[in-house]
Amino acid sequence: MRFLKLAGLSLAIIWCACISDRAAWAETFFQTSSRLIATGQISEARRALRSELRVRPENIEARYNLALLLQEIDHQSDALLLYKENLAMAWHLPSVVNLAQLLEMQGKKEEARQWLQQASKAIKFEAAPWYLLAKAAEKEGDMVSARALYDKAIKADPLNGFARLYRAEFKFHQQRDDHGLKDAAKAMGLLPRCAPCWSVYGEMLEAEGLHAQALGAYQRSQAIQPDDVTRK
Repeated sequence: MRFLKLAGLSLAIIWCACISDRAAWAETFFQTSSRLIATGQISEARRALRSELRVRPENIEARYNLALLLQEIDHQSDALLLYKENLAMAWHLPSVVNLAQLLEMQGKKEEARQWLQQASKAIKFEAAPWYLLAKAAEKEGDMVSARALYDKAIKADPLNGFARLYRAEFKFHQQRDDHGLKDAAKAMGLLPRCAPCWSVYGEMLEAEGLHAQALGAYQRSQAIQPDDVTRK
């Protein structure tokens, strides 16, 4: 799962009066990279981001975007180092999420868990570290820990729709409580434009025999993002 889109940043820089108007309004390398990404010029965007980091090594968003672009061409080790450089400067949530997922893909599950545990303490009001820890526990078959971690995710941020939906799926698969339907309904109130989320909700409703509601959920998904699988 791709946790976020490439970030954009607008910088206003005031130079001394002796600099010409043209120079004052020149794009930063980071702004140039965003424009290049938007037009599909990815190799050029990577070069612009590297230039940005030479000039402004403190630009966390530029480093994050460069890491994402390197992942796209399978330079996983380079991306991993960039995420870690970001986290050495600040607890940047997208960087820690992508780092943990990358480490898990490389089979370094314990290191991924350690980063998420640190993030859950450092970024107290974010649900993502908790629900990623919960998903890892669920994969390992530790359902007691998984349930407790999903609960902590929602306690950290009750308005995080993904935390609600993931807990709903967990309850659904475990056939617990109301099989996750209340959490799923709340999640859709928080994620009204998420087509895959409506599709998941539809599958849950269908499995519970709520066919009319399931059809409505599938139609919502199709209206947002047409998909052949959902249509079938």
